[in-house]
Amino acid sequence: MKMLFISQLFDPEYSIKGLGFLQEMQKQGFEVEVITTFPSYPVGKVFPGYKLKPWQVETHSGIRVIRVYSFISHSKSKFSRALNYFSFMVTSFLAMAVMRKPDVVYAYHPQVTTGIVASIFKVLRGVPFVTDVQDLWPDALAATGTQGKGFLYSMINKLCNFVYKQSDHVVVLSRGYRGALIDRGVPAEKISVVYNWHASEGGADAEGNERVLPSGFEHTFVYAGNLGAAQSLKSVISAFSRCVEKSVCLAIIGSGVEKDELVAHAQSIGANNVFFLGYVSPQKVIKYLTQADVLVVHLKDEPLFKITIPSKIQAYLNSRKPLLMAVGGEANQIVNEARAGVCAEPDNISSIELAIAEMLDKKDAWQEMGESGRCFYETEMSQRKGVVKIVSALRQLQC
Repeated sequence: MKMLFISQLFDPEYSIKGLGFLQEMQKQGFEVEVITTFPSYPVGKVFPGYKLKPWQVETHSGIRVIRVYSFISHSKSKFSRALNYFSFMVTSFLAMAVMRKPDVVYAYHPQVTTGIVASIFKVLRGVPFVTDVQDLWPDALAATGTQGKGFLYSMINKLCNFVYKQSDHVVVLSRGYRGALIDRGVPAEKISVVYNWHASEGGADAEGNERVLPSGFEHTFVYAGNLGAAQSLKSVISAFSRCVEKSVCLAIIGSGVEKDELVAHAQSIGANNVFFLGYVSPQKVIKYLTQADVLVVHLKDEPLFKITIPSKIQAYLNSRKPLLMAVGGEANQIVNEARAGVCAEPDNISSIELAIAEMLDKKDAWQEMGESGRCFYETEMSQRKGVVKIVSALRQLQC
């Protein structure tokens, strides 16, 4: 079975369904080709070793990867972001038009724009497609303040519904997403819940023994990920600033459009126990997670995020570390079910502060929490389990 995988996000960027996933699909008998663009996320600049150009072909483990041009910008401008998505829509469709016809298209990230391309391709060439929903648009745009509920919101909503209607199958990352799509009229039998997994779930050796996290504190909490509006980390920083006397610090690893604002906020409130360590490649971040005592997850207090599962949860559970979870809804439920940490309410400084104190009181149980989380990950969220579900869905499209 020939599968064309379309994603604006792909290795060497951190991508859950990236090269590792496609190599597993190869083992299942799929012949895979990829259309993507040049790596730039989350720093907003093309990665070293790459140069933005109209077309580039690579081969990795027998998988042909076609990189096409897209507009790349680190700006918070709505126009720049829209141009980034739209340019990839155009160039990826042109690439599809000159490629050999696949048996199925897997539209990954961002789901709406790749889904539109796959929908048009289906109309023109009759190729079925699966759309993988990692963000519920336009809800996610409203939740992060990117787009208000006006004319453009309505148009994006209609495009999303068009993609759902055209798709032959829909993969979602949570039970909450499945319920939301059913409410939007997507047939339940057309939707599969496939938890995301950690892209490097086997783990990697943390090379060297040198300390990479801040020293001078008894306890080190770590947040690793994007620094954007959805993550809303100001309340987390504020909560940790109240815990200086507990000899606890927060190390923030990552980059994003909100970084400068977060640094300024930390300075303005005197959060001397909060450190910004910058962007660290996915290949090297394991060292930071290994040295952490507790790993932190936070999202903005929005109804949408109560039904989502941030991808860093899988990475954290896989690392055998306890979690401080402040997302609410399904994400908090998972941590409680897995007995993997302590939960707080998002965007609630007092609640997060209390969760920090509770976590410190339970220090003797940290190892047990970490092992329990890893066990939950292996049984419920592993790549092996996810690939089985996706292969099953794709095989059904052949019937």
